[in-house]
Amino acid sequence: MTKNSPKDDLKLLLKAAREKETVAKYLSIHHPEKAKFHYHQIIACLDTIQEGQDIFTRRSLINSYSDVYQRIVAICIETQDFSNASLYASYSKNRYLVERLLLKDANSTSIVLAKPYNSSKNLATAKPNNKIEQAYLQEKKALQLYTYQISSQANQQLLAESQKKWLQAKKDLENLYIKASEIEPELKKQTKAYPIDFAEVKSLLTLDTAILEFFFTETVLVLILILPTEDKPIISEKLYVKLQEVYLENIAKNWILELTGKNQVKSNHESNENIDNLALKINEISKCFNFNYLLSFLNTSIQHLIIIPHNYIHLFPVHALWINDNERLIERFSVSYFPSIHVWNICKKLQRKRKLLLTVENPTQDKDLIFAKAEVASITQRQGFTESKLLSGQQASKAEILSCATHHNCFHFSGHAEYNFENPFDSYLMLSSDSDIENLTLNTILADMHMPKADLVTLSACCTGVVDAFQATDEYLGLPTGFLLAGAKAVVSSLWKVNSIATAFLLDEFYRQLEEVENKTVALQQAQNWLRRCSADDLRERANTWNLAKLEPKEQFRLERALKRLEDIPFENPYYWAAFILTGC
Repeated sequence: MTKNSPKDDLKLLLKAAREKETVAKYLSIHHPEKAKFHYHQIIACLDTIQEGQDIFTRRSLINSYSDVYQRIVAICIETQDFSNASLYASYSKNRYLVERLLLKDANSTSIVLAKPYNSSKNLATAKPNNKIEQAYLQEKKALQLYTYQISSQANQQLLAESQKKWLQAKKDLENLYIKASEIEPELKKQTKAYPIDFAEVKSLLTLDTAILEFFFTETVLVLILILPTEDKPIISEKLYVKLQEVYLENIAKNWILELTGKNQVKSNHESNENIDNLALKINEISKCFNFNYLLSFLNTSIQHLIIIPHNYIHLFPVHALWINDNERLIERFSVSYFPSIHVWNICKKLQRKRKLLLTVENPTQDKDLIFAKAEVASITQRQGFTESKLLSGQQASKAEILSCATHHNCFHFSGHAEYNFENPFDSYLMLSSDSDIENLTLNTILADMHMPKADLVTLSACCTGVVDAFQATDEYLGLPTGFLLAGAKAVVSSLWKVNSIATAFLLDEFYRQLEEVENKTVALQQAQNWLRRCSADDLRERANTWNLAKLEPKEQFRLERALKRLEDIPFENPYYWAAFILTGC
């Protein structure tokens, strides 16, 4: 977490430049093993420079060295060193998010250490755990202010002032950790992101779970498969996507144009043509991947897949891709998504209850969101929750949500949201149709949201799972980022603009499944497979079980009219069921 001096950084950059020249010499005479050693030296320099930096400084640095990770992974594959190929592929991803999660968890650990620490040191008047927690929250807030000002292109004087405040807050927190480490030496180490080698990853996997990690080299998209019974990762040319032979990046760019409404056939994103186009794009993506070969590597005991995307793969519903002519991935496996293996390792260690529910229902009071009201009504009647608090309309203020979130286990938001591709920190959950200031932005979530008891966050709105997918650093920047850093163990979010009727049924079934199965990924898998096969009559029968007494007569009439229009199997198209993904455990 300690920031190097500019002089130290310059020395490291010069060393990295020299090592890069050495790599080029060894590659020119076909010595990949020696080149790999010097690439490792470059990465060690980059690690030291970027540790503790803000996200934009990291991006600026890694943009100049993005080829280093690509080439060392490619060389490891060429030399059959698959374990290190997997290690470098994973280690290159989302270092900022990993470091901030580790810092948050170290802060939680320091609270546990409060009693012995107090008895021996007794710093000042405040309890040391309170001091560390307060210092952590101050550093977190100061960093986000500085980061947001960079993203908003604030003037240099403001940037200099906010950077100075952040560096001081970081120094204060660092000093407290040093003192706390006198009691628990491991505490300081918990704030540093060390690579997780293959043996450790394998040991963490249960026998029914596999990891599928994506990584772009300069010429191919590599799929790295980690199985609990194999002695090394599986990296097969059969699973390569050769980038010159497919148009995957063009699909991703068009995907973003449609998310932003710039490439839609009609202004209404729910026109039949736009809905069919999304299904066709999923078919096109399926053709790019060789998932028909994937099954040959997976034995019948594998039931769960952990997906680690890379770059613009974050945009795609991998769980909805075809694995053969008749089956999609989700029909064989439950699927969870993670920004990196490090994040998976952090999330799986969290122990949370699932008893206290906080719901935010249609805060903008949009009359078209009648199914949001029905959705929340169905969820709050679940027996698994011992206590439920509802914030509706004007009750759902930013201040009230931030306050209530600190002690609830589950947070469910049903309303409108928007992802801002120009400045992701301005992405938001809409709390007011009159004032942007009142909206719950990613910037606010990162700075002020504190959810130490949160087991599940469900964001039932449009594009809540979209991330900044074309950055060379692959820093995962979207609303789920904020909630993971706030403390959530898992986030359910959407990859595109969703249909409110289908979403209400999907999430109703998801929470029903959670009462039957502990695993959230299995609950979402069951819910999505249920919705895509459910008949209109069965859906109407399900709606009859909802507690709709809170709906006004006009709302009940509109809901019943919408239900009567459903025919056959109305939500079979993946547009309706595939948007929602689970990030976390």
